[in-house]
Amino acid sequence: MKTERKLALALKSMMAKYPLDEISVVKLTDKCHINRQSFYYHFHDIYDLLTLLFLDERIEGIDKVKNEHEMLEAIYRYYDQNTAFIDATIKSAAKDLFGEFVFNNCYQCFTRFIESVELSKKLDKNHKKNIVRYYSSAFCSLIMTYLESMKNKTLKGLLSSFDFLSEGEVARSVQVLIQKNLKGDN
Repeated sequence: MKTERKLALALKSMMAKYPLDEISVVKLTDKCHINRQSFYYHFHDIYDLLTLLFLDERIEGIDKVKNEHEMLEAIYRYYDQNTAFIDATIKSAAKDLFGEFVFNNCYQCFTRFIESVELSKKLDKNHKKNIVRYYSSAFCSLIMTYLESMKNKTLKGLLSSFDFLSEGEVARSVQVLIQKNLKGDN
């Protein structure tokens, strides 16, 4: 196993038990049976390692979800399988790394969702990106708020944060934008 991967897995394991600010490079390298210089050869600090960890993380099945509900279920499953690690990240100075991870996953999903709307072919690339950014930002923000503020987190609770949405929101956004373009309101 590569040193970077070994350190990332050790960090994830340690964060499931300890707050990030209690994990030192010395403790981490001792756990991996490597010297500190090896750590610093690959990483600037623990946050640099955590960044790599989130770049390598994958949410199982997220690439196959067909709608917002399935996306939220996949994100919640990931959270449920990694609760201690994610909670430790959210409570640390590195919480933005998890936020970026959630945003990027939402962005990929919404990009696929918008491409699946037949009318979206009439939109230019920038309009599509704006819709994707809007929904990704909104969903990421609500997901992070839920995970940060709720004591007892459940899938039902997360889904209830989105009760105000109706099915087909993305398709309606595409339709509204196309109608505006046809009228010349842009």
